[in-house]
Amino acid sequence: MKKLSLITGLLLAATVIGLYIVTLPESVPTTPPIPISAAVLDRLPEHRKGQVLIYGAYGFTGAGISKLASEYGITPVLAGRNESKLKPLAESLGYDYVVLSLENNHDNLVKVLKHFEIVLHIAGPYTFTGEPMLDAVIEAGTHYVDLTGENHVIQQQLDRHQEFKAANIMVMPAVGYDVVPTDCLNVYVTNQIDNATNLTVVINSNYAAAEGASASRGTLKSGLEVIGRPLLMRQQGEMVEVSALKVIHRVEDGQEQTLMQIPWADMMTSYVSTGVPTIEVFQLQQSKIPSWLPRMAQFDFGRRILGWLIDKYTPEGPPPDALETRQTRIVSTATNDAGESASAAMITPEGYLLTFHSTLIVAKRVVDGHWESGFQTVGKVYGPDLVLEIPGVSRIDL
Repeated sequence: MKKLSLITGLLLAATVIGLYIVTLPESVPTTPPIPISAAVLDRLPEHRKGQVLIYGAYGFTGAGISKLASEYGITPVLAGRNESKLKPLAESLGYDYVVLSLENNHDNLVKVLKHFEIVLHIAGPYTFTGEPMLDAVIEAGTHYVDLTGENHVIQQQLDRHQEFKAANIMVMPAVGYDVVPTDCLNVYVTNQIDNATNLTVVINSNYAAAEGASASRGTLKSGLEVIGRPLLMRQQGEMVEVSALKVIHRVEDGQEQTLMQIPWADMMTSYVSTGVPTIEVFQLQQSKIPSWLPRMAQFDFGRRILGWLIDKYTPEGPPPDALETRQTRIVSTATNDAGESASAAMITPEGYLLTFHSTLIVAKRVVDGHWESGFQTVGKVYGPDLVLEIPGVSRIDL
């Protein structure tokens, strides 16, 4: 029995050591890469006006945006660090490409970005990829949008508002499913009453269900960075740490439902867009999150293991049928201290399909000259109706 226990212990130790080794992150170069060649720079657009760079173009979301770009009159240059993934995509679409890493590569990033009016930064998790790109766009004078849903990343961007204004660039985070539909809907309902004090958002991401994965690998790994941090909620104008998420049980249309509070990025973006001091976002619960998952994500080693498992065993993203048929329903309600309220519902297409369109709609607005310097949000700059430009989106008052 003792021998069996010893063997089991050794096997467990070997497994842990093995996982530790295979999940070690790639080492960051201690010296900058060699300067990007003149030949590469000569292939980039000579004049930056109207030019769009898509960084992270070969991931699931980046590829979807790249494939749709021509429908919005955009001919992008594609970028990323892995040429074996980048080159086939660029050649299949007839676009130029540039191989470019983010790590310790500031000077090369600036040289490339100076050829573009805007960069669509699609490579997350932004906990790691956001800062080097932001440092570069400030020096290059290039507008920036991304798809982050990480509240701490958005706060870091907001803290640099004056830097962005001084550089005369617009930095706009979260121009995808998180948070274009919710931010626009929140602005819409807030405009219906005076002095709104509370916003409550309820998301049903399976309003029209479909088989297949609901999230890409990149989204799942970014989610690990969110749940691995302290829980912060927007209360009375402040981001306040809470010990647990709210859970609401209700009956809707004769069916029992469970609503789980989620740390959605509207707590940052819609606060900027609307000024409403208390914002709560709930997800209609489809399945329970294993209790061990948030605990494991608290630790760097745990996130590395989970990230490795995501890369190895999860699909790249939702299948084509799900992209075409899945729908989301969002309800937003604004209230004030006088007891007034306004509610509206929105139906959207599948989240990634929406993201492909919304990112390009914002990019097109920027190259057409419609932008404001500094840290900005979709709802604040472009108003509540921008989301209605996305195919398949509808809105009704309740």
